[in-house]
This record gives sequence, C-alpha cells and structure tokens, in this order.
Amino acid sequence: MSLVSSAGIALKTDAPFNPEIETQDPWFADPSYRVLPQTVRTGDIQVCHRHINRRFAKQDLNSVLPIERLKELAALGEIGAAAPSHFSYMGYTLRPERLLRESVPGIVEQLQKEHVDVVMLIPV
Repeated sequence: MSLVSSAGIALKTDAPFNPEIETQDPWFADPSYRVLPQTVRTGDIQVCHRHINRRFAKQDLNSVLPIERLKELAALGEIGAAAPSHFSYMGYTLRPERLLRESVPGIVEQLQKEHVDVVMLIPV
C-alpha cells in the first residue's frame, strides 16, 4: 500500500513546491509531486502548503502522511506491506489539469514499478 498526501510535503533535501505559482494565480498551484521513501520521518520533511496548519505536520508527520500507522498495519498483518515510495502533491488545486496530465502519470508509473496494488489518498 502506498500513501498519497495532498499536504505539499517534500524532503528537506528536495526542492520545495513553488508558492509563487499560486501567488500569481490563486486558482492554480504547483502541479508537481514529491516522492517520500517509507523511511521518512518528521524531521526529514518540509511542508510547503499554504492552506493548512503546517505546525501539526512539523510536530508529527503522521498527521498528514500516516506512515507509522501504515507500518503498524503491515506488522499486524492487516495489510500486505507498506510500499517503498509514498507521494505528496500540493492540494487546494482548483484547476488540476496539469497535475492530472503531468504528475499523475509519473506517480502511476512509479506505483506500477513497485507493484503497488492499493493506494490511500490522504486529503489534508
């Protein structure tokens, strides 16, 4: 199982989502996505989303990407396994055409390579 969060999470080592896109056009947000490994921890991330309270994610990544809960479910045998990769994109995208055209195919391709058969969307 892989998680897909709309919280605009990026690794600190990755480029942040571009907030200027939304500044120039409030109906459109950065259409890119970021890959988060299953080893990601709260201290590894930056939260780029302007429309959520980022404090919660900075305190506990599980509030926007419940990776630890997913691993617990896998350990209990409730799910098969946690996928190697999880994803985040910028929510509050009121015109999602580029997100759907450019980012979703990349996410799907990675999911297929990793033989992921279940995805859980984490709307934030």
